[in-house]
Amino acid sequence: MVNSKIKAINRIMMVTKKKILVLDDWGPFDDGFEEISLSKGSEDEVSTWLGIKLQEKNVAKIMDMVSVDELGRVLFQEKQTINTPASLSLLPKDFYHRVQLLRENLKQKNDLQALEQLRKLDQVVNEIVSIRIRKIMQLAFLNISDESVIDRMTNEEFLVYKIIKDIIDRGIGDIIGN
Repeated sequence: MVNSKIKAINRIMMVTKKKILVLDDWGPFDDGFEEISLSKGSEDEVSTWLGIKLQEKNVAKIMDMVSVDELGRVLFQEKQTINTPASLSLLPKDFYHRVQLLRENLKQKNDLQALEQLRKLDQVVNEIVSIRIRKIMQLAFLNISDESVIDRMTNEEFLVYKIIKDIIDRGIGDIIGN
């Protein structure tokens, strides 16, 4: 069940809009909803799936990507408040999708520097996930539902929070007979 919800989130992310920098004239193209024409040097927004295809063809560059350095900053912020559950750093809702895009870009480069960055990316992201999930579990256990805290979660993290909270609520209900 969780896996299908994560897949649904990923599918939604593929049709959300991404900002691109257009490197070459392209179009017109009918994506089923609108006709798209892109002019070299302009900035535009297209569906993520189309942005990925255009980037692969060197027609455009996705602008709101995450970098390994930015991930290092996120990890530093999370480590500073590792024991405070309500101190989640504000991340874009599509943070993990951006990480996946970076990971795919590094895998495609197929050189030694990209391989080293890929290794570092995996290490940093695993540490970020570990810290943030620990905080989210604490929030669910403490039954904290403050909107300002929940707004700092990504889509996937909110799903984890809801599932853990439901398990705790059902478990307590089973124990005391509710």
